[in-house]
Amino acid sequence: MKLLKYIAIALGVLTMVACGPDNNGDTNNNHHTNKENNNNNEDRFVLEDGTILLNNCPGGIYFGDFWDEGIADYYFLLSNDTKIGQTAQGFEVPMTPGRTLLFIDIWADLSKDHTNPIIPEGTYRMGDKRGQNILTSEFTLATQNLEKVGEQYRIVDIYFSDGTLVVTHTDKGYRMEASFTTTEGESMKFLFEGEATLEDKSNDEEYNPELDGNYEMIPSIGHTYLYQSYENCDNHVLMLFTTDNLTYDKVHVNEPGAMMMLDLYNTPGKGLAGTYRLGDVSDKGILTKEPGVFCPGRMYGASTALGSFLERVNNDMSVEHAVFVDGQLTITENGDGTHTIVGSFTTGNEGTVSVNWTGSLIDHMEDKNKDN
Repeated sequence: MKLLKYIAIALGVLTMVACGPDNNGDTNNNHHTNKENNNNNEDRFVLEDGTILLNNCPGGIYFGDFWDEGIADYYFLLSNDTKIGQTAQGFEVPMTPGRTLLFIDIWADLSKDHTNPIIPEGTYRMGDKRGQNILTSEFTLATQNLEKVGEQYRIVDIYFSDGTLVVTHTDKGYRMEASFTTTEGESMKFLFEGEATLEDKSNDEEYNPELDGNYEMIPSIGHTYLYQSYENCDNHVLMLFTTDNLTYDKVHVNEPGAMMMLDLYNTPGKGLAGTYRLGDVSDKGILTKEPGVFCPGRMYGASTALGSFLERVNNDMSVEHAVFVDGQLTITENGDGTHTIVGSFTTGNEGTVSVNWTGSLIDHMEDKNKDN
């Protein structure tokens, strides 16, 4: 399947450091607007057998043993474009017509030094589930900039149904040879040679991701979702924000501030009103779903929190979390369209997070129904 999309460049160009040199010395920022120029530009990066040459790594992340299964997740980008842009939805795209951006996601042995992760040598095969030397089909794809049309760029996403990636270490860094079959049955080959640096997001050493000390949450807006209904309870997600400047997905603050996520279970049809305590969780991490509980928080890796937690964006735009491991919450429906939310939580770092706020909540149930 190819997803064709037009991307308006009211988009800002990402500030991304190329991890490998541009072997062609390309610093030309001109965007060719005619097909002849586009073809000439593209031919510089295509071998006679159709192999697409890639010569820089715009970025990568080492997630480590994210699922505690003894294997690590390596996610990185390879390209022949030194200018990488971003859509309004946050997806990276090559900004020069005729250029390609290849997204690679593999599972392999843990890196010996997680602070300086090295992509392991070996052959990786396409698969739809995690596993040793698996190249995941869900997150491995190619994005190509076909041409500039007016003030927009015609971008195509190419997905793969099968393929292999061979990684070899060289004196220049890496040599990576990829051979794929697209979901439309076409063959595509890629060759990358150069350096690739992955940012460590694993913290495989013992890591405490919590905010230090205590925090008083002072919301300015709140969003609520009826996430799922069970036979004995409804699962609501309540999100409180210190600012209305949010990311496009309405999940994070887009400036220094904080977001509080509360994963709540209540009597079916009762809405949010009620008193909530910490829910019971089994040894296997399964919550007992019953009215009047909130799901405790938990960190996955160094940068992802689930359940009930606080996420704070600092002045330097770094992010810290505080997962809730105990506490109590009371929500009162005031009858005038507002709710009063009073809560006090203990965090995994033995700190506290408190909230006492009255305001109107934006109900996204209608949005969720549209999505479904």
